[in-house]
Amino acid sequence: MISTPCLLDPAAEELKLRDISGGVAVARAARTLLGERFDSESFMYVLMRAYSVDFHAARDAARWQGFGESPRALSDADLEVLLAPWLATR
Repeated sequence: MISTPCLLDPAAEELKLRDISGGVAVARAARTLLGERFDSESFMYVLMRAYSVDFHAARDAARWQGFGESPRALSDADLEVLLAPWLATR
């Protein structure tokens, strides 16, 4: 269940202001900021809002192994590579 944007926007803004490097660090910070609202959909949303990650990349990032085991889960290394173009432009 995705939360309404008004509940997620403050986390996205805070994430944008933090000096974070790397996709895994961003995911962990998002988890801390979102608390119980942290799931794959909320992670997609804050990535798009905080870092202007395009939809398809955010959707792929939502398959990160931090959400659970899946045959299609992205490893930490895969998440780093996937998000690098957006995190490098900060």
